Amino acid sequence: MPPKHHFVEPDPERQLVTVRVNPKLYPVDLIYSAAYTLMDKAYVMLDGSLEETVFVILKPRNPVVGDADLEKLGQTFYDELTAAAFYAVQLSRNQGVREALLTGLANSFPATEESEEDIAKIWEEKFGEVDEGCDDA
Repeated sequence: MPPKHHFVEPDPERQLVTVRVNPKLYPVDLIYSAAYTLMDKAYVMLDGSLEETVFVILKPRNPVVGDADLEKLGQTFYDELTAAAFYAVQLSRNQGVREALLTGLANSFPATEESEEDIAKIWEEKFGEVDEGCDDA
């Protein structure tokens, strides 16, 4: 069993936290998604290798007190990373259902084409006079 939180390394002197991510477990697009969600809380820098380890360096936009706040920021990144992974898995699993729904929806409306004469008609000719009680007129 790896040491507790070996993937989150706070550095209070430099006011940043380095998060280690295994890119084989979390592809780079998920890392980008998680990083994007934290951009309002921290500056985000990425480094490392897509074959071995990606380092996500988070520097809080507001000063923090110590290790605990930095550790929490790193853990929040991992929460967002896991949420992005879950979303990607669900999106993949539900792709067939989404396609079937959209196909059924598209086929449920008959295609109607307006003639050039209908398109050229003004609103009143097409739908009648504007109601006098309407404030939008």
